[in-house]
Amino acid sequence: MFDALKKLTYGARVLLSRSGTTEMIDVRGRTIQVQHGGSGPPFVYLHSALGETLWLPFLDQWAKKFEVFAPAHPGFAKSEGIDRIDTIEDMAFHYVELFDALGLEKVILGGVSLGGWIAAEFAVRWPERVEKLWLSGAPGLWVEDYPLFDLFRHGQDVRRLREAMFHDPDGYQATMILKDMDKLNEETLIAVYQNMAALARLVWERPYDPKLADRLYRIRCPVLVLWGESDRLVPPAYGREYQRYIPHAEFQVIKKCGHFPMFEQEAEFVERITRFALSKT
Repeated sequence: MFDALKKLTYGARVLLSRSGTTEMIDVRGRTIQVQHGGSGPPFVYLHSALGETLWLPFLDQWAKKFEVFAPAHPGFAKSEGIDRIDTIEDMAFHYVELFDALGLEKVILGGVSLGGWIAAEFAVRWPERVEKLWLSGAPGLWVEDYPLFDLFRHGQDVRRLREAMFHDPDGYQATMILKDMDKLNEETLIAVYQNMAALARLVWERPYDPKLADRLYRIRCPVLVLWGESDRLVPPAYGREYQRYIPHAEFQVIKKCGHFPMFEQEAEFVERITRFALSKT
């Protein structure tokens, strides 16, 4: 998996400038990896359970307009401290401490999938520290008629994963990012198991927060809820549910796109979020 993400950065697309640097930040005794680059309004990207913790092209595009911070969650990449985290709420408290360590008083905040859920949990607790919020493919809520795809039950079935995560399961991004397990090298396998172990610690008992829906009213800032139309991992019904509980949120879909718009429809994904983040509303 990490090999595939490196290819997205270093392969045929090396014409993109690489302004990002890796920093190791001490957060109350735990070391956290943060990718950082660009200049402008502070913009924090929270990654998915896929573990896109490199300085990837979509981050580089945002860095042309914003000062981008892309931390790795505890338990992912080189970030420490997963032993102190049992819930998504714990993860939200980790991020307020990280923002304090980075001197970030108020940020444009968003994330994909797991990262979007964490962003929502942060925004309901510290609304005064979020300038704008965007969510994409985020779980966290319970939608009765649309059960979430069970990653732990079906995680070894790569074909089924591709069908759940990508609009085109046979497309370039799907087959490069989600390779058959027997084609992964040892380093990549270790990273996959590390990511899944961290995710299991957070969501094994309950893949949603029963209190989140009733807290979403606390979000004060403009909100964009952006979903892949073909997302079968976390269906668009979850995006509409976020919109229902955040009355001022705008819900948009990206066509021909699954769970990872930053890969499958990168240009449109970056452009929509950039336009939202820079708008005066």
